[in-house]
Amino acid sequence: MEAEHKAAAATVVLPQWPQWPQWPIADERTLEALQEVLDSGRWAISGPLNDPAKYGKAKEQQFAEQFADYCGARHCVTMDHGTSALIAALEALDIGFGDEVIVPGLMWVAPAIAVLSVNGVPVMADIDPATLCISVNSVEAHITPRTRAIIAIHMYGCMADMDALRELADKHGLVIVEDAAHSHGAVWRGRKAGTLGDIGVFSMQQGKVLTCGEGGAAVTNDPVLKGRMEASAWNARKRIEDTPTLPFSMGLTEGLYRFGTNRCLSEFQAAVLLDQLPRLDGQNALRESNARYLDRELSQIPGVLTVEHPEQIDSRTYYGYVIRIDSERFGCTAEELIDRLQLLLGMGDFLLHPVYKPLYRNPLYTPHPRRHAAIGEAYADALATADIHLPGCELIYEQAVVFHHSVLLAARDQLSLIVAAIRDLHK
Repeated sequence: MEAEHKAAAATVVLPQWPQWPQWPIADERTLEALQEVLDSGRWAISGPLNDPAKYGKAKEQQFAEQFADYCGARHCVTMDHGTSALIAALEALDIGFGDEVIVPGLMWVAPAIAVLSVNGVPVMADIDPATLCISVNSVEAHITPRTRAIIAIHMYGCMADMDALRELADKHGLVIVEDAAHSHGAVWRGRKAGTLGDIGVFSMQQGKVLTCGEGGAAVTNDPVLKGRMEASAWNARKRIEDTPTLPFSMGLTEGLYRFGTNRCLSEFQAAVLLDQLPRLDGQNALRESNARYLDRELSQIPGVLTVEHPEQIDSRTYYGYVIRIDSERFGCTAEELIDRLQLLLGMGDFLLHPVYKPLYRNPLYTPHPRRHAAIGEAYADALATADIHLPGCELIYEQAVVFHHSVLLAARDQLSLIVAAIRDLHK
């Protein structure tokens, strides 16, 4: 009987799914960069070099300088996660207890968690369904005397209206933290994403277009904010600017007298980022070209809407390629369409998935004060989400389908399979 089962199993024909591009991308050059860190003896930003003459600047310092230059910013502070960069930015801007920070109601939970981490109050504004980014009109409607900051998030493949947000922030004396975790290399009116707010923050988590597995960075033109973020993320230490000449010299020393925790990027992560950064523009250009192809083809299918392309965006990057569907025309929900496409195209939920849930009903966002943050009934009441309903966020959650950016690195004949599958499901 066991032999019969084995024979039956051997006759099963598996679907011939297309081979989608692997992400992240690594090769021999990546291995060489990691080997150099292993050999140097300095595995952490604060660690000692066994041969300063041979290895020189820390990989972390090299990446910070190169990424600042890439973004067109004066300063870059590296960190272990994008969430750490958000927290460090808020701490540098002196956002604290009771301060209101306006965030989009549709996003990953990290920006709101960062606000809670400094005992602030995340205030959720609606999004513009055409761009999936925060609505300027909704932001203005949520400003109160307690508002201190706006976290402007570029979403999936579009950018928030930074001109209008900057004008609004200046009018009300607010600061802007620009979350560019989805938009490494995007350009708004000649300026790179991350340089349009007071501080720009990035994530280098595995799914991002610039990645080292886990990592983050913040950029700014303000040397005071740069020093505060270093203190926040490096245990109140600062970099020793002079290249060491003696073996086993440390990389950090005492800095500003401010509260800080350890959120340092490792030398291994920095080495991977140095390997990945030169690849970024070429990959982004291919993604943008293929996204335009999909826009053109999919927009011809009744019931499919593509994301708007604001004229201020000179160069667009894609963390995810998003389409919206009319459920009545397709005879199914976006979630059901995703399930069918995953089977047809051989895509797991890393490559094809829904948009984020609206923040106020996302089970990963639980803003109940922890014991050390239980600082009064009024604070707890300010964090309540039960009465929040944002129609733009709800609409996009019901309609949107997201393809991971690595899909946009595929050949056109593979991308045509996406078009054919959606067209067939529409029929």
